[in-house]
Amino acid sequence: MAKRSITDREIGLIKAMLAREMKNKDIQFYFNRQDRAVNSGRITQIRDKSYGPEVPQASENDLNLFLSTFKPAAIGAMVTHSFVASEPTPEERARSLFEMRGRSGWFLKTHESETTECKESFCLKPEHRFADPLRSIAGLANNNGGFVFFGVKELPDGSLNVVGLNDETFALTDPADLNRSLAGSLNPVPVFTMFSLEFDGRRVGVVHVQKHDLPPVIAIKNVNNEFREGAIYYRYVGETRAIKPGELQQIITYREQRAISEFSNRISRVAMGAAATLDLDTGKVQGRVGSFMIGEELLPKIQFIREGQFSERDGAPALRLIGDVETTSERAQVVRDNITPDATIRNFLTSVVVKEPRQYLLHSAHSNREWQPIWYYVHLASLTVEGALELMQREEASQPSHRDGVIARLTGKRTAFNVNQGKPRHLVAAFAKGEIDEPADVTDAHKFALAVQGLPEGQGNLDLFRQILSKCYGLSNGQTTQQRNLRSAVFRAACRLDELLYRSKGEQNISATERIQALS
Repeated sequence: MAKRSITDREIGLIKAMLAREMKNKDIQFYFNRQDRAVNSGRITQIRDKSYGPEVPQASENDLNLFLSTFKPAAIGAMVTHSFVASEPTPEERARSLFEMRGRSGWFLKTHESETTECKESFCLKPEHRFADPLRSIAGLANNNGGFVFFGVKELPDGSLNVVGLNDETFALTDPADLNRSLAGSLNPVPVFTMFSLEFDGRRVGVVHVQKHDLPPVIAIKNVNNEFREGAIYYRYVGETRAIKPGELQQIITYREQRAISEFSNRISRVAMGAAATLDLDTGKVQGRVGSFMIGEELLPKIQFIREGQFSERDGAPALRLIGDVETTSERAQVVRDNITPDATIRNFLTSVVVKEPRQYLLHSAHSNREWQPIWYYVHLASLTVEGALELMQREEASQPSHRDGVIARLTGKRTAFNVNQGKPRHLVAAFAKGEIDEPADVTDAHKFALAVQGLPEGQGNLDLFRQILSKCYGLSNGQTTQQRNLRSAVFRAACRLDELLYRSKGEQNISATERIQALS
């Protein structure tokens, strides 16, 4: 990568200035020199995290010290329009890694490194054929980013020769298809670009992976023995493998430092009067220059917005709402930052009140799990069926078939109800008589979960079924075939309990308009 013209310390100071909402032209004043101009576009790239994303923001003390001791250059006027060579594009950087070796053809200049990996062919489907590149993409995102080259073969002497791809599969692959593959296998999803390079008629496919802004990127499902659920892959020199403790500790330290920096920045903004705090218990909004109260009747209607998420409809930009504040005697809690199928089902089975139930509902449009509880989160969000449908239909899903399945369940066209023959059917009959026994092992738990899928309307003791199903889910924690089958059965059984417990509540929710009319 080309050497930066701006130092890491300067990038950190610029980030701190941007956090104070200083304008680009004012920031330029502090960093422009006659021998090096810092244009407004570069400052915008720093704001958008496309330039120097790994550099931490300078502290408030460091920025205050810099501003108080700053002296303009002693030489003449500032040069603000001097030509500065632009940063090379990913295509330019990728091409610069290859060289021509006489009649032998084109080769990668060096061996595979911590930023480059080579594959001879490209195949996105079936997914087990793409498991190894998946590992590579995850590993690069967790380190410093880099390139995966397709159409480059390792020769017996270890050199990497451009042989080219033998068909148009890579060129015809829609980046959205690759993104769906990544979204179904990795969380968070790596940021990438796709392009092709041509060397004397031989085409090389390139996937450029950016260093993830908030690692680690984690595998969320098993593809084959090369790609395992829960693994964190990391790109080392010449290989991608499960991360070592030292590198994992670095990632943890980075996240801690970033969290502290962001928290300090928020507190500083409050202290400066640029931001205020809201007490959700009392409704008091307090800042440096004053405070005011939000009435109790208004608190339930406050909606929060996630910064930077926009959608445009009919040409008018609008912020995307992600949750409602609700007055409740039970304090809401967040189980984890990254919503997973495991969190979705555990929260339902143990009746956890989550802070952003709408996001748990929308997660089903992106999960590799077809069956997940939805009515519980519709109920927690106080959504009408129409409101839930509008949310799902608006969501740009990475798993469209799963989103459509949720829409079908919301409209009553699909149900988790499923009568399984044999022992499960006999258990359903026993349940109707009040004979509900807790299973002792994985085999019994599987039959119990299959039986719960066939529970009819009007079945009693649903909370007891919920408790037992939670224990069954605990027995599925493993990678044997029996445990995987049990896990799938528990997910659909949980959806059946979800329907019986909460579907009628979701259907009875009144609309926001009706609620306002009732209050007036």
